[in-house]
Amino acid sequence: MNYNRKLLQDFIIFFIFLKISIISYANIELNLLEGRIDKLKFFRENRDKFFKEDPKSPLKEPDRKRFKGLNYYPIDLKYTIIGVIEKYPIEPKPIYVTLPTNKEVGKKYIKYGKFKFKLDGKEYILQVYRPLGGGELFLPFKDKTSGRETYPKGRYLFIEPLPDGKVIIDFNRAYNPFCEYNEKYLCPFAPEENWLPIEIRAGEKRYR
Repeated sequence: MNYNRKLLQDFIIFFIFLKISIISYANIELNLLEGRIDKLKFFRENRDKFFKEDPKSPLKEPDRKRFKGLNYYPIDLKYTIIGVIEKYPIEPKPIYVTLPTNKEVGKKYIKYGKFKFKLDGKEYILQVYRPLGGGELFLPFKDKTSGRETYPKGRYLFIEPLPDGKVIIDFNRAYNPFCEYNEKYLCPFAPEENWLPIEIRAGEKRYR
């Protein structure tokens, strides 16, 4: 009888601890996403300004003169995802991949890790790459909107690091390769392992 009572007490304590942990985690995510819509609006305003005014804008001069802003899907925070990149081992040697490009030559990268996430209750995986010699991580993807509403060869994603080792990957910030605006640029594209079997109705649409 005492044993059963102790077992019940242990179970109740565990359940309370689990509930507190879940609530705490939810609050952390809520705090991270607070003001996110304003940040995304600011990001889009700055991006439009860069395309219109910056000397490094990918737009050709005639396009720049008549530029009135990029085309975006409405902001939807279900596409703002917090998670962890699971790194691949680099010993005894890194995993090398060659990504296709808009030119005849491929571009070589190191496969850095994978990012697992859920959308509408289903799990998906995106591979993350790193340029040879270091530099910013690279995350290209393609989805079911590609070729219809978005750039046919896919789009790119920013990876926003957080203090606890997690990252934010926000499809609302998905952006087109520069070769969408000017064919002079060399643009690597998402390999098949980063083709998502769903529509990602977030981020930049086709320019024209």
